Amino acid sequence: MAQQFKVPQFIEHEARLIGPFTIKQTALLAGVGAILFVLWFMLEKWLFFVLGIPLSLLALLIGFMKINGRPLLDFFMSFFSFFISPQLYIWEKRQLANQKKARRKQAPEVFEGVSTKVTKKEIGELAKKLDK
Repeated sequence: MAQQFKVPQFIEHEARLIGPFTIKQTALLAGVGAILFVLWFMLEKWLFFVLGIPLSLLALLIGFMKINGRPLLDFFMSFFSFFISPQLYIWEKRQLANQKKARRKQAPEVFEGVSTKVTKKEIGELAKKLDK
């Protein structure tokens, strides 16, 4: 007798921690909030607003914006890891030559159906029927 198992559903959705916020969003907003709290007491008020507003906007973008269904933070991480990781490009001349030979050996496709000659008048009639 076969056993039945429950298949997990909605595995692509992150767990919510506080209201509509995920764990990552909550941690990000709490961290930026703590930084802004410290800056409020350390800086002049005008300098706090000059630094705090862009920092807040950046945190909101990172926390909530998605590009192609992926969070912006994952997008940035992939972007920078591409440039940081070493790139190795190898050109194998033999492999390219073998591919060209294989293409030459392939027989050209031949149409084996019935061919009929079509006149301009028939094409015009067909175009009129399709335009209706």
